[in-house]
Amino acid sequence: MPGNRVLIMDDDPRVCRLFKRVAEGLGFEAFAIDNSSQFESAYGGFEPDIILLDLQMPKLDGVELMRYLVGQRAKASIILVSGVDKSVIATTERLGKSLGLNIVGLLTKPINVDEIKALLRGQYQDRKSDQQKPSSLTKTDLARAIERNEILVCYQAKVNVASRQIVGVKALARWWHPRGELVFPNDFIPLAEETGLITPLTYKVLETAVQDVLMWQTRVPGLTLAVKLSAKMLNDLDLPDCVTQILDAYHFGPQRLVLEVSESGAMASPASTMDILARLRLKGVQLCIGDFGTGYSSLVQLYRLPFRELKVDKSFVMEARKSNEAATIVRSTIELARSLDLKVVAEGVEDQSTYEWLAGLGCQECQGYYISRPLEVPSFLSWLEEHNRGQSTPQ
Repeated sequence: MPGNRVLIMDDDPRVCRLFKRVAEGLGFEAFAIDNSSQFESAYGGFEPDIILLDLQMPKLDGVELMRYLVGQRAKASIILVSGVDKSVIATTERLGKSLGLNIVGLLTKPINVDEIKALLRGQYQDRKSDQQKPSSLTKTDLARAIERNEILVCYQAKVNVASRQIVGVKALARWWHPRGELVFPNDFIPLAEETGLITPLTYKVLETAVQDVLMWQTRVPGLTLAVKLSAKMLNDLDLPDCVTQILDAYHFGPQRLVLEVSESGAMASPASTMDILARLRLKGVQLCIGDFGTGYSSLVQLYRLPFRELKVDKSFVMEARKSNEAATIVRSTIELARSLDLKVVAEGVEDQSTYEWLAGLGCQECQGYYISRPLEVPSFLSWLEEHNRGQSTPQ
């Protein structure tokens, strides 16, 4: 089994034995310790792929061990375990992610064996998929992919929450690598940003998506098209002209294009960002501030920059039915957007309960797996046909 080494750190020997028994029963190689002072030597000697880490321990607590893992540049998947208040665990999870650790799950005590199994099985599948990805991606590979049309554009539907009708699509890039593997954005967008290829990549996605949406015009007229802009592009003063050149070439109305800018990216270079976004709005392009709630200057950005749409970050939407804190953030964000006359969109809607809850709050549009996964064009057109017949409209 790939990625099968599990290190268990818990000060309760009984919990260690339970974790070890479950992990080995699933085919993992497990090593358990109940003394946190032994963690460093165990980590270095065992080289785990997955770490089950108790937070509340004598001597060295979980946060201290997380700091150690940061110093080691640990790539292991980390599952946090504790019997403390859920808000403390959630705060620790956010801390770990902010430090760059791969926090993949939370377990609360008393331990539920089914939850342990589900998390471990999930990590096995994720790591197996990771091993199937191309081992090395280079600037030359990516430049060639853009030139040879190896970049595939998938589409995720966006619906009006009240009417349940499709109103737009978001374009999402995938890369069909010549070795036959499908490479996802998290594995090539950082490379594009580091090498300066993010600009031609984005323009390729935009041009492809504009052509596709126009082909569907008779089936669903007036669909909006959302495309994400990298923060790296917000210091390019030629951006507004380049975007409108593509739109003009295909006679695509600029009011139908929604460019999404992340909240943190919007403030990377405030002066040039205001220049670029103002010119895009003057040309008729719609602007959306995405990942809202994850940055640090939200109200300043909404005041200074010409956004017409606000997208609630999926991390809050997905937790809203389980976490009072997440629900409060979503509710407050929707109220803020409506008071500022901004269209509000929720992403990460994965079930009917969340959909109906958002409808009750007055959220205007949403997207997520409950509506549709990102689909390649043939699958999207099939989904669209079913949707138009009322068979895949959320019930």
